Amino acid sequence: MMDGLLLQTVEGLGERPQAPTACDIWESLEAEKECVAREIMAARPLCHRDLDGMQESQASEEYVRELEWQQREHLRARLRDLCEAEDRLRDGVYGRCRKCAAEIDRRRLAADPAAALCMICQKSTDSEVVFYTM
Repeated sequence: MMDGLLLQTVEGLGERPQAPTACDIWESLEAEKECVAREIMAARPLCHRDLDGMQESQASEEYVRELEWQQREHLRARLRDLCEAEDRLRDGVYGRCRKCAAEIDRRRLAADPAAALCMICQKSTDSEVVFYTM
């Protein structure tokens, strides 16, 4: 019994894992979109208030509210990224870098199915953002 199990394990060592199909990718994107949309919908309504005349406890509430706004914006941005990834999948360019058209590494896409840039272009973009925000 053990020899058969070992033989099956050794036989599978040389095989590369199968690349996900377009259907698999679509399902993954849709599932994450549903989760993000649920998080957005579950959050309480947010509104900015005038800061004049606030007490200390009100200021800390405003800080919490600002964090909630940032979280909500992060979720909205993620939802946009996921929708754009579905658009790229429909257009037949999913897995290609939006800047240089190079193939995005499968491991990167497995970690983030909405990745639109290869690592080189992502690093370049990240360094530009840091430069402009300084």
